[in-house]
Amino acid sequence: GVQVDAVVLESSYTNVREAAAHIPLTKIYRQFPGFEYLVLDSLALGNMFFHSDENVKVLACPLLILHAEDDAVLPLHLGRKLFETARSAYKDKTKVKFITFPEKLGLGHDYISFNPELPALVK
Repeated sequence: GVQVDAVVLESSYTNVREAAAHIPLTKIYRQFPGFEYLVLDSLALGNMFFHSDENVKVLACPLLILHAEDDAVLPLHLGRKLFETARSAYKDKTKVKFITFPEKLGLGHDYISFNPELPALVK
């Protein structure tokens, strides 16, 4: 492994299976029989796991998770769930932080990095 000083995750999720099951794009398809097999299981068959929830369990460096309340791509609850997973795995709970950005800022899924307050928050 590579040693890093800290990890910052923006608009994160637990794993790709859970993300695919909750993104708005798949909402219409979730009601159909076979959705889980055709979409979610296909991701696994293609070795597309992206297990952020497993990866945060082995980190020792500070972890900052950023998520906008108005993220229309990945729901806020997936970021919060990842935070809870990390927090339960870390011995030093102060090393894990979760910052949400209010909907009124309009940062959505892609624009957290444009927030002028971000440099102060990351310090």
